[in-house]
Amino acid sequence: MIINNLFSTPLALIDYPEHNNIKDILVNHCFSIKLNTKTGGKNWISKNLYNTCDIYDIFEDNTFQQLNNWVTEKANEFKKHLGQSKNIKQSKAWFNIYNKNSFQEFHNHNFNYISCIYYLKANKEDAKTIFKSPLIENIYDPELDSKNPYTWKTFKIDPLEGRLVLFKSSLEHCVESQNIENPRITLAYNYKI
Repeated sequence: MIINNLFSTPLALIDYPEHNNIKDILVNHCFSIKLNTKTGGKNWISKNLYNTCDIYDIFEDNTFQQLNNWVTEKANEFKKHLGQSKNIKQSKAWFNIYNKNSFQEFHNHNFNYISCIYYLKANKEDAKTIFKSPLIENIYDPELDSKNPYTWKTFKIDPLEGRLVLFKSSLEHCVESQNIENPRITLAYNYKI
């Protein structure tokens, strides 16, 4: 039998080796921005999630520059794996602060080409990021086999500090409800062709 893996959905994970050197500076900077900047994401269902989407672009903030440069470098590497030779351009980037009961509904960043999530502050008890299969659901699909990725409808990512997740912007994802008091901070990056 010949099996062709058609219409694959690439998702890359990479850890930033300098995370421990920048974490405290960036976490404090995010909380400082929050004190002086209203929340973004006006059309989001989750109203208790603080974010700077369309309000404060971290691509334009020099404090994030070292991390921004590394993320852009990794996005350029990822686009090559997607078969894309055109240059990518920074689009928008923001941060999210999840407190207890914060969540993010399923959505995509479809007006971009590559999107990334960077876990700035997180621990193993924090809410997971969930990616949804782009394949149309079939009611006749058999029960899920957790060992067989061909049957997966969703894929969960544990929030590990210093980890970057890269994916095509059309891939739907959400964040489950944060069930603990610990603030969880992620940075969202988007790139266009």
